[in-house]
Amino acid sequence: MEASMNGNNDLIVEFDGVSLNYHDAQGETAAISNLSFSVKKGEFVSIVGPSGCGKTSVLSLVAGITKPSGGRLSLNCGRPGYMLQQDHLLDWRTVEGNVLLGLEVQRSINEETRAYALGLLERYGLGEFSARYPGQLSGGMRQKVALIRTLATKPELLLLDEPFSALDFQTRLRLGDEIHSILKEEGKTVILVTHDISEAVSMGDRVLVFSSRPTRIKAEHIIDIDEQKPIQRRNAESFKYYFNAIWRELDHDET
Repeated sequence: MEASMNGNNDLIVEFDGVSLNYHDAQGETAAISNLSFSVKKGEFVSIVGPSGCGKTSVLSLVAGITKPSGGRLSLNCGRPGYMLQQDHLLDWRTVEGNVLLGLEVQRSINEETRAYALGLLERYGLGEFSARYPGQLSGGMRQKVALIRTLATKPELLLLDEPFSALDFQTRLRLGDEIHSILKEEGKTVILVTHDISEAVSMGDRVLVFSSRPTRIKAEHIIDIDEQKPIQRRNAESFKYYFNAIWRELDHDET
């Protein structure tokens, strides 16, 4: 097995025949088998697949939380930023305090990094809430704070693990649109894991469809829709084509 830096500057992530096995009292379970794909700089890649197929395990591998059991995983970036389903804001810290937390943990907080982080709050409409506490914010605002906390450390690659799943549908649509714009504006490379086909298609430049466990890539869709904003993409005629194609692939895998 190997996890290394990649010499190709266009590729941020590259999986080459990666496998991952879990061990427990019942024995060994193959979670991922011979998985190969790559993500280019500035690309937004969505991953969908059946429940329990190993989507989050792929993010854990990229983040360095888990080591591959076999194959080669190459990264051409620094430490990725990771957004989870829950915002994990600290209720006893203000919005400003939460945004600065990552910098504090990395021991990289100084006048310049602090100004950058607080500038992100202002730029994306949360500056007036910097002295508020998480309990005083809506769910969508909390997720934006969590995103800005992640962006404050200047990661080139962001890993999003169902970041909107805890929100109501209307907030989810609005926030997805806004966060997509922020990430594109900041020039980030993104891997999004989601169970929501509409979300995957409306936000992604490319959608990878994973098979049931052990994970392999069942299909790949390059999303060619003229509209740029996710909400607008959902109304495009070709959106239905991608949605139905992915639905059929997932539905067949479940049967």
